[in-house]
Amino acid sequence: GTAHCPQLMGKNGLPIWEATSSAAYILETYGSIIPQQKVMIETTSYDTISNAYFARTTHADVAGWRNILVVTSEFHMDRSKAIFDWVFSAPPVAMSPYRLSYMTTENIGLSEEAIEGRKQHERKGAVNVEQNLSKHYTTLYDVWQFLTQNHDFYSASKLVDKAKKAEDDAEQNRDETSSVLKQSYRAK
Repeated sequence: GTAHCPQLMGKNGLPIWEATSSAAYILETYGSIIPQQKVMIETTSYDTISNAYFARTTHADVAGWRNILVVTSEFHMDRSKAIFDWVFSAPPVAMSPYRLSYMTTENIGLSEEAIEGRKQHERKGAVNVEQNLSKHYTTLYDVWQFLTQNHDFYSASKLVDKAKKAEDDAEQNRDETSSVLKQSYRAK
């Protein structure tokens, strides 16, 4: 999922998580060969960094998983690999290291222009992870600190500021509408 767009909601009023949709596809398509209890989802993340962090801390570390398969779009793979390699190698790491494998899916459903735009965005992100984030936030605790203190979607202060700004913007829009409405009546 992403916090860059409004959450897709189901008919029941609950969010439709990307991970849940993906799990449904896997179970419907491969349910005869993949047991239901082997399909896990992670619905806590809003982006790839938190996806790697929560996949590790919610599933891999707790369940003792060491062989991890990361599946994502072709245009998204380089940044995803940089992020998962960083987060899953951050100490403390268990006695037995993680073995990460990567599989891409085709870039279906986007125009060539959109894919090229995403590729450029992803390249910049991969460079940022490799040259900055992974060098500055070197332990799992550091990654947690980054998420809770600096990340736009997980830092309490940033989320509160964002909510206040949205309220202020909405109030300003109401004031402007009210002003325009008054002017339409030639009121002051």
